[in-house]
Amino acid sequence: MDEKIILKVDGKEIPTNPFVHDVFINVINGLVDSLNKVPQGKKRIEILIENKGEN
Repeated sequence: MDEKIILKVDGKEIPTNPFVHDVFINVINGLVDSLNKVPQGKKRIEILIENKGEN
């Protein structure tokens, strides 16, 4: 499957090297696939993480 990761931090797209790209793909797909209510044949996974703590 031809999968693509787009990583954005504060709206800025961050490029990933092939190793990091593959790690993201494999870890995220593995976690999502382990969930019970995820439909078969999924096309898109979106994850948004917001840091609400003080910096």
